[in-house]
Amino acid sequence: MSGTGKPPAETCAVSGECLESCEELAAIFRALGHPARLAIVKQLASRREACCGEIVNRLPLAQSTVSQHLQVLKDAEILTCDQRGRNCHYLLNWEKLARAETCSREFWDRLNSVRSEAAGANRISVPETD
Repeated sequence: MSGTGKPPAETCAVSGECLESCEELAAIFRALGHPARLAIVKQLASRREACCGEIVNRLPLAQSTVSQHLQVLKDAEILTCDQRGRNCHYLLNWEKLARAETCSREFWDRLNSVRSEAAGANRISVPETD
């Protein structure tokens, strides 16, 4: 039983669509769960694209460390790589970021809804006195 009073098929733990959304959101949160990766995303948001060297020049990290962070963001499909000769130019995947925003909003809306339902269910009504 989920504790929400709803049939199990309607709960996030059972719903295939919701579970898929939760897994997708968790993967995005994992990829964004490091300050360096957030800095990279923020940097790329203000530019159309950047190669690894340009990103390295703006961060207080070694090139190998930046490359590892770029790979995590790329694996999570937050970044795309446009290969030009020997250089890879990184671009934000705005569609993936929009999907992350939608999934995140839906997650928090659902969480707040469940909290409101639980608060209403736990409310004790006090009879009025004359």
